Amino acid sequence: MRVLYMSHRYHTNQNTIMKGWVENGHEVCFLSQYAGKIEDYTYVRPVIVGYSAFFRLIDYIYVHILFRKDPYAMDMKLKCGIPPLRKLYHLIKDFKPDVAILRERSIYTICTTAICRLLHIPTILYILSPVWEKPKKMDLAHKLVWKLVPEYRMTPSLLVGTDYSGLVKDKKAFFAPFLMEPMISPEEKRYFKDGRINIFSIGKYLEQKNHFMMIKAVEELLGKYPLHLTIAGEVSNGFHKKHFRSLQKYIKEHHLEKHVTLLQNLNKEQVFAQYGQADIYVLPGTHEAASVTMIEAMACSVPAISGSDNGTASYIEEGITGYVFKDCDLEDLKNKLELTVSDRENIIKMGKAGYEHVLAHFQFANYYRVVRKILHKSKHS
Repeated sequence: MRVLYMSHRYHTNQNTIMKGWVENGHEVCFLSQYAGKIEDYTYVRPVIVGYSAFFRLIDYIYVHILFRKDPYAMDMKLKCGIPPLRKLYHLIKDFKPDVAILRERSIYTICTTAICRLLHIPTILYILSPVWEKPKKMDLAHKLVWKLVPEYRMTPSLLVGTDYSGLVKDKKAFFAPFLMEPMISPEEKRYFKDGRINIFSIGKYLEQKNHFMMIKAVEELLGKYPLHLTIAGEVSNGFHKKHFRSLQKYIKEHHLEKHVTLLQNLNKEQVFAQYGQADIYVLPGTHEAASVTMIEAMACSVPAISGSDNGTASYIEEGITGYVFKDCDLEDLKNKLELTVSDRENIIKMGKAGYEHVLAHFQFANYYRVVRKILHKSKHS
């Protein structure tokens, strides 16, 4: 099968999917709007398509003039970026894919969908919106967008949080989980380095990642348990630097230098080295569309704790592979953390269960079955 991907960037969490396609004899072309700062091209090197000259001018004015103080201004291109249509058309036509998997409902996706329909290429929408969500908006603008993007979609998120009440299942949405290779088996894993319980957390140095809440939760438990917290995050712009410095200041003022370590801009190997030294992984952030870090941790035999406002919180089997705490709730985070750190034997048991969970549910065969099922559905609809 010849598989075309189109996304705003090539994210490292795509690697296991790309490896699955390549090692099973398929051919992949990955079209990317731009290149990220840290990307791993071990299996597929993306083709950077870029944006039209007209949009580049608009983007410069928007990001650097009108909203220069907004840390999220650069994200405007994810929804509104306009591709160079001639270049995009020839890239798709020359590759001749059997299926195109397109990321997000955006102007870029609308343009790519139109080209694929012109060339009679089946398309699948890949989007983080969960299978179970609030009823769709039925106004004219939303209906128009749905007509212009692929009819069927796949998503790595079943629901945000763990509560299904008030949600409806999208009949044309299919759950295709993130994939993760097993990394450190329970037999290989070594826990409690230096006699401490080592907690690891990843997230860009931004307010929404709730780093302060994470540090405070550990700080309040230090009198009862020997804990060490390591936070790793991206520092690539002025907003990240400002938040990073404020965390450094808090750590110094509260005399936490021996208990909290801040790391910057780790590559994939360095991140997994940290998982190797961790006993517990925590994702404290809010507005997490779908984080892959829970199964990264489990793949290293590390229990995972996540906030409820995360599209992959359901990857955690409550009390078996980890816990889910209430969004932005310091007390509930502290309670779930204490529930975990108070029993070292259970940490090891949960780590083993997490590793087995990854083996059973997050391998390429699970993903491939979903793609084949959608293609069959779309062919007979």
